[in-house]
Amino acid sequence: MRSGDTVIARTTRSVVLCESGFAPRWYVSREDVQEKELTPVEGRTFCPYKGLASYYDIGEAKKAAWSYREAYPEVGRVDDLVSFEPDKVEVYLDGERLHLEPGQQVVPHGVDRSLGTDEVLSH
Repeated sequence: MRSGDTVIARTTRSVVLCESGFAPRWYVSREDVQEKELTPVEGRTFCPYKGLASYYDIGEAKKAAWSYREAYPEVGRVDDLVSFEPDKVEVYLDGERLHLEPGQQVVPHGVDRSLGTDEVLSH
């Protein structure tokens, strides 16, 4: 993963997560990420399948990365790993740059997207 000339992450052990209707998302161990390049941002979102997501800016790219710091056990393989938005930073897989297909951006609304984080945090 790159932002301009800066390498943000390099790994040979990424984890892929496939969800219906979305492009595969690649997650990277924090050990393989230059954490100093990630700036935490206020606010989180809730996914009914994975839990609460925290976001990070990378340079000028807003919310270019995210992490499920306490993912649900059913998706425990991505717990505390970091994923990157290929339309905001350069993401390469086996030397080929990834691009989101049309319609693959996450939509923050819909039948499963209207839940607030306060509902989750209160339990």
